[in-house]
Amino acid sequence: MTIELREPRLVEQIKRLAADRAQPAEKVLETAVHAHLDKLEREAIHAETEAFWDMHDDLVEEYQREHVALYKGQVVDHDEDASRLERRVREQFGELPVLIAPVNPGPRRPLRWIGGRIETSP
Repeated sequence: MTIELREPRLVEQIKRLAADRAQPAEKVLETAVHAHLDKLEREAIHAETEAFWDMHDDLVEEYQREHVALYKGQVVDHDEDASRLERRVREQFGELPVLIAPVNPGPRRPLRWIGGRIETSP
């Protein structure tokens, strides 16, 4: 696939940065795009996490002790087995930012991202 950058100012910024770092312009652009996509993913997961807590009471009533998958603020799948749920979510959504979280009763608690899964903080 070829993508063309048509913003002359951006092209010049990339060329200057590449020259300054002694890297190919393509590498500088690739790094910048990766950083931006990572930022978008973090923002999307944050939004899904907020949606999870906003609907937590309803989730507990319907999915207590299960894991739910949230995408764009909606439950798109659920399962008692997080691994099985994750496989189905990856098949359906690929690399899109989908939150998979356990639904347990109780107050809001801090969540930490640990190696591809969410854990509650002590």
